[in-house]
Amino acid sequence: MKGALRLTARVRNKWHGLQTSRFARRDFQLRQPVPYVSFTFDDFPRSALLTGGDILVRHKVRGTYFVSLKMLDSDSPSGAIAQRQDLPSLLAAGHELGCHTYDHLDGRRATAKAFEQSLTANQRALESIVPGARLRVFAYPLNGPNVTIKRTAGKRFVACRGGGQKINSGRVDLNLLRAFFLDRRTGSDLRVVEDVIRRNAETGGWLIFATHDVASAPSPYGCDPDFFDAVVDCATRSGARVVPMMQACQELQIVSTE
Repeated sequence: MKGALRLTARVRNKWHGLQTSRFARRDFQLRQPVPYVSFTFDDFPRSALLTGGDILVRHKVRGTYFVSLKMLDSDSPSGAIAQRQDLPSLLAAGHELGCHTYDHLDGRRATAKAFEQSLTANQRALESIVPGARLRVFAYPLNGPNVTIKRTAGKRFVACRGGGQKINSGRVDLNLLRAFFLDRRTGSDLRVVEDVIRRNAETGGWLIFATHDVASAPSPYGCDPDFFDAVVDCATRSGARVVPMMQACQELQIVSTE
């Protein structure tokens, strides 16, 4: 019985993945002469800025922090979430903020109306803290989007990021860019990351790393500082342009749908 349920769940997830990847697309052909790498953080744990951000700055690069502003000053499975004063500090250091919905909504379960309202609430909350600031890129929380949610988010942002443990190369979907997570899936196996960075360089792709906390005792969703430092070092030595997501969009001449 349990085996049958697991098989049903796998089939359902595969069918969902095929639908989501096929529909509500916004295709873009990557033709840049050099590969790109971006470092992104979901939920914005404080350690991602205080430790991860410090590592990025020491390597003379910057990152993208996807924030759900309702979560500020709270605890999470990936540690303490950023505080209100961290947002202007992050921007002053040259990093960028991205949208993660206000309520950290699951794009497979939320209605399009609730999702749209949460996107608007997140932007308004940011403006109350940093007047004039805009959230121009997006990452889907939790289990990623269904087709309706993908279409909803795609209309509002220059680029939307999911997961998938893949490189973006050739014809890519700006409504569902793929990411490679540094978490329990990679552990501290630098060889796995070196391989994906090498393949990104060979294909002239855009490799978007993602994680949550950067801590000496990381959660299952994060990684430890030494490993993260080694990954950043490998990326910067690969010949890639290592820039935040929105900067990559600007350099690649990717424009908003608005």
